[in-house]
Amino acid sequence: MLRLFLSSFLALLFLTGSSLNAQTAGYYPQGGPDNGVEDVSLIQLIANPQTYDNKRIRIIGFVRLEFEGDAVYLHQEDFEYGLSKNGLWIDVPQDMTKKQMDAVNRRYAICTGTFRAGGHGHMGLFSGEIAAITRLEPWMDKPRSQLPNGMPPPPAPKR
Repeated sequence: MLRLFLSSFLALLFLTGSSLNAQTAGYYPQGGPDNGVEDVSLIQLIANPQTYDNKRIRIIGFVRLEFEGDAVYLHQEDFEYGLSKNGLWIDVPQDMTKKQMDAVNRRYAICTGTFRAGGHGHMGLFSGEIAAITRLEPWMDKPRSQLPNGMPPPPAPKR
């Protein structure tokens, strides 16, 4: 009986710990829905920056956080080959921890913030800026080709 209780307790502890880890990856201090934002692609922002200037937007792209180079790119290869015009400068939130930064650095991530067409980051290298970021979380761990049935698992419930 004691063995059954201990194994049940350890299983519950493990499941609780793993769901807590999933909830804290990346930066999303307010949680909940991203109300009042427009889902756009980086292509839309780069091609028509004035259309989205000073609007709250949500994008998905490859994030690279580095000295004088915090940005989100259309593709990982754009970062690797230095194609900064295929990226947007991101104004990393002051309260974002190193652990949260590590969770999104060098990964595809979802980002919610305010687009600034006139902001171009370090030395004016980027095609715009995302400021007042309220969400910066990892998107998918693996490409769809490496997932069962090509579909990602459902997101963990947020508490």
